[in-house]
Amino acid sequence: MEAYKDWVRKNRLWLSSLESLANTMTWFLPERFATSELAPEAMSTMVGLITVMNEHIVATAPETTPNGLRIPPLEDPSFPWPLLLSVVKEVEVFVEMSSEHFLGKDKKWTPVATVEALKAFMRLLVLYKSGFKMLIDGGETPNNEEKSESTHCDVPGRPQTLASSSYQPRAIQAMNKYRDNVGARPSWLAAKPIAPPPPVPYFQPKPSTPVDKVMVLGEVLLILRPFLYVMMIRRHGLRSWRPWLSALAVDATGMAILYAATLFPGQVFGSKSTSRNPPSKQEKNELTRRQVQWALYLMRSPFFERYTQRRLERVEKTLKPVPLFGSLAGKISNTRPSEYH
Repeated sequence: MEAYKDWVRKNRLWLSSLESLANTMTWFLPERFATSELAPEAMSTMVGLITVMNEHIVATAPETTPNGLRIPPLEDPSFPWPLLLSVVKEVEVFVEMSSEHFLGKDKKWTPVATVEALKAFMRLLVLYKSGFKMLIDGGETPNNEEKSESTHCDVPGRPQTLASSSYQPRAIQAMNKYRDNVGARPSWLAAKPIAPPPPVPYFQPKPSTPVDKVMVLGEVLLILRPFLYVMMIRRHGLRSWRPWLSALAVDATGMAILYAATLFPGQVFGSKSTSRNPPSKQEKNELTRRQVQWALYLMRSPFFERYTQRRLERVEKTLKPVPLFGSLAGKISNTRPSEYH
């Protein structure tokens, strides 16, 4: 397994291109799979799980100091919830399609609601453990906000030692592991382990200002929106406008709260609320990504059947004589989009 990890880390760019190509090729499977979309979706899910595993291997790669010392990543004693979220995200569409195939269209919503409830629980847990920071990519990517400069004083012209650099905790951890794994070690080596510096508390302070509390409310609304949408579909049916309008209202409310709390806290909550740190570049990009995702409402029922699908069918008829583009347009117009993301 270590040899595979080293190979993945050395060839991560080539592997990324290969995984993207494999995922694209699932669109061009032979027509004998047209009667069942489970086969291409199963292949796409498998490729996605391999991608998640490889990305985790790359993310946990040891760093190399300027002196050539390989420092392993600092171990997190908590459960890797972001990794589990990525795994659930890759299999959720396959779960939906399998449920529809074996249980029928009306009974598939119970397994789908179970998956969405599990995702909502994990995202709320990640939100709590991150100190109530904005979730990046639905909690799959850590919110690494820009931190202030270190409080220790550096002497001008003097290079930082290993003890004063960011490698210190991981270096001490590696030294303790090496000491524990030594076989017949002398008595002086079996002394008490080197005590690492006090770790930064994993649980960040709870939101105290009105702006922080309102921002958490907006984030919670956006986390619960997919689960509420599925439950509305389960009750009112896929053709009803109530689930579509309810999800849109929750999305709009959550986004409005986040924008007010992160970008315009002084204008909305008064000058006393401007003590909150401004949003990082990562959080601004996340807000932009969520805005772009509003286009998915064009692909959800009943809006899709009444408006979007008709225009896609027109495009399909126009592009049908064109090789490759015609088949792609047909697949897009006939593909049932995921209803709840």
